[in-house]
Amino acid sequence: MKPAPLKLFLTGDPGCGKTTAIRRVVERLRGRLPMRGFVTEEITGEQGRAGFQGRTLDGRTFLLADRQESSDLRVGPYHVVLDGLEQIGVPALRPAADTGLVILDEVGKMESFSPAFRECVEDLLAGDTPVLATVASHGVGFVKRVRRDSRIELLRMRRRARDAVVGDIVRRLTAANVIPQAARPASSAAGRNDRP
Repeated sequence: MKPAPLKLFLTGDPGCGKTTAIRRVVERLRGRLPMRGFVTEEITGEQGRAGFQGRTLDGRTFLLADRQESSDLRVGPYHVVLDGLEQIGVPALRPAADTGLVILDEVGKMESFSPAFRECVEDLLAGDTPVLATVASHGVGFVKRVRRDSRIELLRMRRRARDAVVGDIVRRLTAANVIPQAARPASSAAGRNDRP
């Protein structure tokens, strides 16, 4: 019987480096493995953090939350905007025929306001394409349900171990045969930086 595809989710406190780890894995695998998805990033202004946006792996951006936007959906001081997530972010998560890995950063409260996003995540968990994602360490509802889903492998990240986690993720992807054999670094290079 074929093993279930890897669904590896990083979790940890805000600022522990989840997004940075995901970005570094994507950098290592770019050109070796067809990937789709998006990562989130802060929008900064003169007064510090102004909001959040998503960036797809092919470079498109969309607004996710902003202090100045008008929206009934709020998380703290941020007004959540779903249009870009649903028109750009969600389609970027849907695997194509050749997709080897879907990158999703993150399953959090803001994103979970979107029914289309929640449905897409459910499809990814049930599907045959491996997933590397982040999920908020706290939260109720959909976020909690994903964090406790038996189909995922949850990897708790801590700030002091963030450098080691990238190699750990790559090893897990290799062990699950997500990274094609021809694209794997030579065994003699183990422990060295194997970025392309």
